[in-house]
Amino acid sequence: MAEIRHVVGARLREARVDAGLSQEALAKKLGLSQVGYSGMERGRTLIGIDVLLAVCQVVGRPVTYFVGGGMVEIGDLSDETRAVVGLMENLSQRERDAVLGYTRFVAQESAKEFDE
Repeated sequence: MAEIRHVVGARLREARVDAGLSQEALAKKLGLSQVGYSGMERGRTLIGIDVLLAVCQVVGRPVTYFVGGGMVEIGDLSDETRAVVGLMENLSQRERDAVLGYTRFVAQESAKEFDE
């Protein structure tokens, strides 16, 4: 997992620099602190899908830019997962937050059932 964080972090930095943004400016657009965002770029903090999708909107890069290239090949994903990623990219931030909240709820409930 640490290796993935570092690869994604390097791509975050590259995309931010290419977009002409400072860490502080991008963090502000994302509703994060500069310190929190810096941790993601440095691979110390794992970025959440909600933040990653917001970064994609701000810097104009697709999700596959950050998670492709040897980590997760889009062709290796199930049809359902590719469909969800495609649909999520077209939602507003508010709608993404709602979908992610529901998904987390379902995952937690599923984990509870598995533990019982």
